Amino acid sequence: MNLRSLFAAFYSIYLTVLGVLFKPLKAKNHLTLLVSFEENAQALIRSYKAHAESLSYEVTVLYTRHAVSLEKELEGLGSFYLNEKNPLHLVKAVSILFKSKAVITDNYFLLTSVLNRRPQTTCIQVWHANGSLKKFGLEDVTNQNRPASDISRFKKVYRSFDFVTVGSDAMADVFKKSFGIREGQLLKTGVPLTDVYYEENKPQLKRKWPKKIILYAPTFRDYDMQSFRLPFTEEQLTNELNGEYMLLVKLHPAVLNQISASFESESIKNVSDMRLHDLLKAADILITDYSSVPFEFALLNKPIFFFTYDLEEYDQKRGLIDNYTSVIPGKACHDSGALLEEMTKEQFNAEEMKRFSDKWNMYSNGDSSEALLKFAETKMKKRDEAPA
Repeated sequence: MNLRSLFAAFYSIYLTVLGVLFKPLKAKNHLTLLVSFEENAQALIRSYKAHAESLSYEVTVLYTRHAVSLEKELEGLGSFYLNEKNPLHLVKAVSILFKSKAVITDNYFLLTSVLNRRPQTTCIQVWHANGSLKKFGLEDVTNQNRPASDISRFKKVYRSFDFVTVGSDAMADVFKKSFGIREGQLLKTGVPLTDVYYEENKPQLKRKWPKKIILYAPTFRDYDMQSFRLPFTEEQLTNELNGEYMLLVKLHPAVLNQISASFESESIKNVSDMRLHDLLKAADILITDYSSVPFEFALLNKPIFFFTYDLEEYDQKRGLIDNYTSVIPGKACHDSGALLEEMTKEQFNAEEMKRFSDKWNMYSNGDSSEALLKFAETKMKKRDEAPA
């Protein structure tokens, strides 16, 4: 067992002890959001504030360092910044979870494992993506190099999910394999983070950059966090693309913290601190790779290109879904030359993009946040009506 697995094992034991100590706590009409990505939480918070009068419960937000940008929207709500490595923070977090009749979370948190065998609390996983091009959970190819104790711990967390929200039948199949869940656990309310794409408003960022916008939003490589590759150079933007485009780069926070050298220039800007949905609405073109961003960008029916310079390596080390190249709405381009050729050779196929979006966003119709909050209300009322 390596040092990381050993630490996780002790972490899990500590949580188990806290679960025993706090077991007598009574769950109240309270919903807790356990958040590490801002998008779903932002949608749910806005919907809660809009419909609070018709809901019988209060909301508390537990958020990690990756979601600190939510702080400005937490006015009127209970909230707690959670440092998962702080033992006292974990005490507070378990107490909050146990006092809640419903918990909505957006990621793999070992913390939710304390909710196993706690029927008075419903745990709902919304996940941080409405589609997936890479394997995760029980399907993750790196699991073959992990000790059995790690896999057992993963399954313990997945067992804490009473329900998992899905935006499509395609993603439902992915979750069944990745989390080992059953059909009855799938909540077909759509994905909250997609609601914003149904709002009719003009992208404000267009005013900041008058040129056409290419947004580059790559996934992170956990086996190589110190580097990344841009799809185009300044020279290519100026010459091959005639100076018509700005290249905006949205990096994963884990990668951004590892990059020391600046890659910005007159036509290339680092926009990693800006909200994704604002950038996607403003973008004329998306370039990505194995990220889940295409699934929500497809709702806007604009061109997507795939810069997959390390396709074979990524598939081997991290794992892609079966038939990746036939699933994506476009061609996998191994270098900048192929990418430029794809961008300039033919017209955008809007029908192909719509088919892709309809497949992966079939249940996401603009009211997913409200539907999920109402579902939580229904579950709480059933708990109240159940015989003691």
